Amino acid sequence: MTPQFTGSTNQFFAVGPADFAKIYNIPSTLDGTGGNIAIIGFSSIDVNDARAFRTLFGLPANDPVIVSNGPDPGINGEEGEADLDVQWSGAVAPKATIHYINSEGTLTSDPLFLGAEYVVDNNSDDVMSLSFGVCEAGLGATTNAFINTLWSRPRHKESR
Repeated sequence: MTPQFTGSTNQFFAVGPADFAKIYNIPSTLDGTGGNIAIIGFSSIDVNDARAFRTLFGLPANDPVIVSNGPDPGINGEEGEADLDVQWSGAVAPKATIHYINSEGTLTSDPLFLGAEYVVDNNSDDVMSLSFGVCEAGLGATTNAFINTLWSRPRHKESR
């Protein structure tokens, strides 16, 4: 097999989905079947990027479901991180349904918090990933209190 990423002066090693599963000892029976993963973002994404990733690594076709939570912010400088999150959640759980929750911020609300509130309020997914952000120490007491309250809201199984 020919490496897909090489350097002229240094060796580079990429990690693919099978490597990830091996490194983290993920049993092959854990493929995400029946599961739902919410990825929170604030840039539109091109689903073709996820398709190309899955094709490259021999993963089954399984497009992410785009959930527009309000106005579309369009593709912006955060698309790369959103692509990464969508693609790798699908690599770790190739048969799970990946919901990409796309929100635009408002004058008073952060788009990531809007997306997280959507998932929590609708009890829409089993797992939620919010990889954007900063260290909790840099958020301040008010924002940390909001996040702690949001994360501790009880799940209502009957609504799923």
